[in-house]
Amino acid sequence: MPIEGKQKALALAAHIGYLFFGIGYIGIPLVIYLCFDGKDDFVAAHAKQALMAQAIFGVISAIVLALTFLVVGVLLWPVLFVLGAIWFCCSIYACFKVINGQEYHYPLL
Repeated sequence: MPIEGKQKALALAAHIGYLFFGIGYIGIPLVIYLCFDGKDDFVAAHAKQALMAQAIFGVISAIVLALTFLVVGVLLWPVLFVLGAIWFCCSIYACFKVINGQEYHYPLL
């Protein structure tokens, strides 16, 4: 069955939910996943991948932030920057995959 425009838009929204900061960071892919799990495999799969990637990066960022108060975290800022750049590039690549109607899995997930 061909992928429709609505499906692509929802999958794109899940991947770029981090652009809305705050609640959108985890909330947008979570809501999309919960609404479409079992109903639309394409949208649910993309939302699940986006949710896991954003949650993992959020946890890593929180750990580095906590360690920054102990001064050790400052040494981890370059690592966090590189991981953030890789995550951002992967999410943009995932958007291109969505536009082409293809599945995408983030590396190491």
